[in-house]
Amino acid sequence: MLTSGIDIRPSTTDNVGLFATEPVPAGTVVWLPCAKCPTWSADELGAVPAERFGLLDKYGHLLEDGSLLLPCMGAFLMNHSCAANVLDTGLDFGVAVRDIAPGEEVTCDYATFTADIGWSMECNCRTSECRGTITTEQGHDPALRARLMDRIDRILPRVGAVDQPLHDVVSAVSPAYARLRQGADSVAADGGGTTVCAPSFMPR
Repeated sequence: MLTSGIDIRPSTTDNVGLFATEPVPAGTVVWLPCAKCPTWSADELGAVPAERFGLLDKYGHLLEDGSLLLPCMGAFLMNHSCAANVLDTGLDFGVAVRDIAPGEEVTCDYATFTADIGWSMECNCRTSECRGTITTEQGHDPALRARLMDRIDRILPRVGAVDQPLHDVVSAVSPAYARLRQGADSVAADGGGTTVCAPSFMPR
């Protein structure tokens, strides 16, 4: 699911992408996997024709149990950037880690989708932080994880302070979000619990 104030437009990164049409303050929950997102079990994926699987592999989100989720409401079109303005490391939702201005592309870091083992791509983000080749193995790198977590930790207090268009949805599926809205300044109580790679609404 995708927050309001975001539209699909041509992108220099990869054909089309998501762009803010209004200010998105730091701390805003920008997207989360939800029960409305189409899903395929591991067995169903095995029966998908190769051409269709290629599209699902490009736009879908492989989960830890081998199933695949296609983020709804166009969230699957969010492009990668090595200087992403939306991050999800350690969270079961993606949060804006800085203010996003109208007209700015909304991006995430594909390396954080660590359940998609062996996946890689050549990056076209053109930022000073560009890593060149992006792999899901990078999401396990302690140095990269520390950098991403530092960016997230700095804005977690904002989660409870800003208006949240997705409040009703995310509060129903994310205990971490509920604690942040109640004034917690970390998600440590999760003990590394559910993440976007293991959404809480999916059957175990």
